[in-house]
Amino acid sequence: MKLETCDIILWINEKNDPISRLSRWAIGPYSHVAMYLEKFEGVPMVYESRGRGVTIASLLPQIGSLVAVMRPIFHLLPLKPPFSSPETFIPLKTRIIKTALLLAADEKSFYDYSSIVHSVLPRIIAEKLPWLPLPVKYHRDIFFICSEAVAEVWWRNDMEILPRDVIPLPMDFALSPILRYVGTGKLMEDIVPHDS
Repeated sequence: MKLETCDIILWINEKNDPISRLSRWAIGPYSHVAMYLEKFEGVPMVYESRGRGVTIASLLPQIGSLVAVMRPIFHLLPLKPPFSSPETFIPLKTRIIKTALLLAADEKSFYDYSSIVHSVLPRIIAEKLPWLPLPVKYHRDIFFICSEAVAEVWWRNDMEILPRDVIPLPMDFALSPILRYVGTGKLMEDIVPHDS
């Protein structure tokens, strides 16, 4: 399994402590999501949002992590002109990377701790306890949890990788009909393509 530009990487929550078990029950088997960019100066890089906010980070510290990889099926993406033909898929990847770089460079793109309370928890409660009349409201802003940050680069390019009306969670990427499952395994040096 080799990573390709724009692959979605889902970190599998394999821990067995009480918090990890609760997290699996609440949001599914994935604890984090990022998007693979490509190698820069020989270092594999990802676009993600963690505690310090939206960033471009090296994948090397994550070597050994158990992950699932999803790949966009570009011909299934609901695209608007001028991105509606197969010939535009390569420039489309370039546009996605540029959007990720711009979001990561924006000093206001903080991690969105408040959305965990305002959007994630209500969604979990509504899904797990549907008899409770809890309204689920989601409003996009300039702050992002990991799954919002990854979805946002696609949304800003008018590509509906996930629905926009509910806060995305890592599990949603695994269920997206326009992402193809590539495989599950530990991130190893040879999983990342070498420069040619």
